Amino acid sequence: MPEYRTEPLNVPYVSGLLPEGERDRRVALTSFRSAVPQSRVPTREVECYECGRRSHVPTSALSAGCVHCHATLNMEDVELNVGTRNLTVRTLGNVMVAPGTVLSHLSVVCRNMTVYGRVSGNIRCTQELSFRESSRVEGEVRARRLVIDRAAEVVMTEGVSVREALVEGKLAADVRAAGVIRVGREGVLRGRCDAADIVVEPGGQYIPPRN
Repeated sequence: MPEYRTEPLNVPYVSGLLPEGERDRRVALTSFRSAVPQSRVPTREVECYECGRRSHVPTSALSAGCVHCHATLNMEDVELNVGTRNLTVRTLGNVMVAPGTVLSHLSVVCRNMTVYGRVSGNIRCTQELSFRESSRVEGEVRARRLVIDRAAEVVMTEGVSVREALVEGKLAADVRAAGVIRVGREGVLRGRCDAADIVVEPGGQYIPPRN
């Protein structure tokens, strides 16, 4: 069998530089990139309901981990119906309380919450809390935006903290708002309000406490 020997690569060394042809060959080998474009997964910004800090997670995910506190975050939408036994809800999705549902001692943290039934308890929404039916809420309520529908008469015994509020129905509560509270043409707001501004449209009423 013939003996094969590899010949050493003799590269002239001139001032520390490789010959132009060899240099181009090595650059071509080390700088190859795939012609297939890298697709980016769509994400959305969320606020962790454990630590309150924001991060980006895939929009299609049903759960994710907080990059700050490493809590497992549920991202599914939740519907609460008649007979619901689990009164504690933690999700970055939306919560809907179905018509005819009456729930008390709730503990809800979510993105948006729309209430068609009657609820009571602690509620925290990172975006909008909307009441479409009448309720008496005994608990802490916080939301970015509060909406009281025309058909709703809502009492909040412990008040509510929001960024802004729109009252088109009737609301009896002490309201703390970083922004504007707007009372619609058929709206009635009773209670002490601490807000940047209160706008009452013609026909609406704002009734502060007498004392």
